[in-house]
Amino acid sequence: MGAKVSTVMSSGGATSRRGPPTDFAGPAAGRERRLDIHVFAAATGDLAAGRAWERSVWRDARVLIAECPAPHLAASIESALRTVAASVARDRGWQAAGTVSFSLDDRSGVFRVIDAQARARTPDMPVAEHDPIAPHVLEVRIDGCGDRRLPCTHLMVCGATRGEVLRRAYRALSELPGPAGVDRAFLMERIASRAFCSGMTGTRLDQAVG
Repeated sequence: MGAKVSTVMSSGGATSRRGPPTDFAGPAAGRERRLDIHVFAAATGDLAAGRAWERSVWRDARVLIAECPAPHLAASIESALRTVAASVARDRGWQAAGTVSFSLDDRSGVFRVIDAQARARTPDMPVAEHDPIAPHVLEVRIDGCGDRRLPCTHLMVCGATRGEVLRRAYRALSELPGPAGVDRAFLMERIASRAFCSGMTGTRLDQAVG
C-alpha cells in the first residue's frame, strides 16, 4: 500500500460520534480494518497519541484478538491516524485519556473516525503509558462458557517479535486450566493459521481461513 493518506472526517468535524462501539459490529467484508489509537492528556494539556492497535480477530461481531503494532500498517497511515486522534481529543477537551477508533480501507488508504470515547482521570494515570509495554503485544479475549454474559478471560502476551508473541499465545491457550471455553479452539486455529502468521487480519483473515 502506498503512502497516500486520505480522511473523510477532519478534526474539526470530529465532535459528533459516528459508528457503533467496539464490540457491537465487526468490519465489513473486503479490506476494511479496524484500528484504535489511545490518547493520553497530561495535566499541562499536552497530548500523547500511542501506536495503532488493530482488532485483528473477530467472531460474531466480538473482538477476540487485538494487537500492537498493527501488522503491515504503513508508517504514513499510522502517523496520520495518530494526528487525527490527537485532534479529536483536543477538539473534545479530553482531560485524561481516551480511545479514537478508525475504519481503514486497506486498498485505498482512506480512513474515517467511527468512535471516540474518553475516560476519567485516576490519580495514578501517567501520560507516558501511551506506548505499548513491549515491542509487540497481543491481547486475547476468551469467553469462559457458552453463556457470554458471564465474565471472560483476558490474556496479555508480550514479546520481541510478532512470531514470538504468537507462539507464546498459542502455548498459553493450550495450557489454560479449567473449562476450555467456547473460543479457545477457534483462537488456536486462527493463531496457528498461515494467513494470520503472515499478517492477515479481520475479514481478509476470515476469507482466507474459512
